[in-house]
Amino acid sequence: MFRSQHARGFTLVELLVVIAIIGVLIALLLPAVQAAREAARRATCKNHLRQISLAMLNHESAHRHFPTGGWGYRWVGDAASGYGPDQPGGWAYNILEYMELAPRRQLGGDIKRRLAAREDIPQADHDAMLGLVSTPVDMFLCPSRRGVRTYPLIDPSYGQLAYNARSCKSGTTSAPECFVARGDYRANAGSWNRAEEEGPPPHRAATHDWWSSRFRQNGVVFQRSTTSMAKIVDGSSKTALIGEKSLNENDYESGEHSSDDQCVYTGHDQDNVGYTGNGTLNGMELMPPIRDDQATDTATRWRFGSVHTSAMHMAMCDGSVDVILYDVDPELFAMLGGRHDQGQLDAF
Repeated sequence: MFRSQHARGFTLVELLVVIAIIGVLIALLLPAVQAAREAARRATCKNHLRQISLAMLNHESAHRHFPTGGWGYRWVGDAASGYGPDQPGGWAYNILEYMELAPRRQLGGDIKRRLAAREDIPQADHDAMLGLVSTPVDMFLCPSRRGVRTYPLIDPSYGQLAYNARSCKSGTTSAPECFVARGDYRANAGSWNRAEEEGPPPHRAATHDWWSSRFRQNGVVFQRSTTSMAKIVDGSSKTALIGEKSLNENDYESGEHSSDDQCVYTGHDQDNVGYTGNGTLNGMELMPPIRDDQATDTATRWRFGSVHTSAMHMAMCDGSVDVILYDVDPELFAMLGGRHDQGQLDAF
């Protein structure tokens, strides 16, 4: 005799209970996964600053000064203009050679000289320069904030990106046709005389009255700077070199804010250099770091800050990378920007 056996399946109630348990487990696990991913992105962002600061130190070793800040926001790097005050491009352009990207620094030829002499610029040079300014570099971007790609150029005040760089192959002047490489880091220009200018037209550079000098700027990288390690009087571990830049969340991709409307290779401009204060210690506008989701439209200008929740990263002139809390003492943070604050950082 054989007795029939029937396989017993899940009831509907049991199935719903299993699904509910799985849902609870996923809900508990998801924040941990997201936190782990953000921790990895934060570590990558910190490592980018470390690599950039090492490239800057290699630049200082080779040329006896940290990379210059360039001329202004209407200039990008020029291959034939060397590494000193005659170089119109900013710090990011000048360290390409020390980031294993030396061929990229040669793009564009000597456009600056040709413009000054009112010579015709070969189309090949224009195309090469366009390739430079429209090719992103992952090292200049923080993965916690945005991806490695180009971002729109929307600037109605001028017909192209810079005197020596067209923004679009088609000759148009704004998105969606124009996209450029941007960055998420600012070099330290100090805590005095916060300012910028577009830079002189090519044929007037020789007679231009430059607004900035080492007597007006107490940072490390600023307009036409050639700051050597010997000029870091406060000590290399107590003077900021480069840090994360503040940027309102609404402006990550817009290209409309003055803190993020140019190119990563632009000369001295709030896109690429920042200040820890503005004035003197006796009468200073303090500029402590600010978190992106708390940054107003005007607060991000020239400011250091980050997308990270509790702190930002800043590389010092010795190549170390420090974690700077948002509630850091504003006066002590201001003194991080100065290269000769007479040892007043001992309490930091």
